[in-house]
Amino acid sequence: AVVSTQSTGGTSTIFHLVKGDELVLPGCYSDKLMLCLGGVGLSLGLVLLNKGLALEKSGPGVLVRNLEIVLAYGIQVLLFDNTPQLLSICGSLLILSSIVLVTINKLFLDKFNIWEF
Repeated sequence: AVVSTQSTGGTSTIFHLVKGDELVLPGCYSDKLMLCLGGVGLSLGLVLLNKGLALEKSGPGVLVRNLEIVLAYGIQVLLFDNTPQLLSICGSLLILSSIVLVTINKLFLDKFNIWEF
């Protein structure tokens, strides 16, 4: 996939280093700057996610984290013209539908106490 998460990038780097591949940095300074800014942005995102999970219940945080997968596929299609496989699209639709159902459950069923008689 074009868009990857932090753990995938770290695992891929370790795999290539163990395999014996040479680590090559980009030659252009703007590419090096983008790599550094990407690392800082991802680290800041993890710190803010950790702080948000400490302040809020874990349910909304996990939902937002799962929504990241769907947004990554959207960015992949819109910006990079790279269509994911059908199984990946079905998986992202399953994730999106579960997010919608949990949100409906939290907003409406808990708010109006529909299940209580």
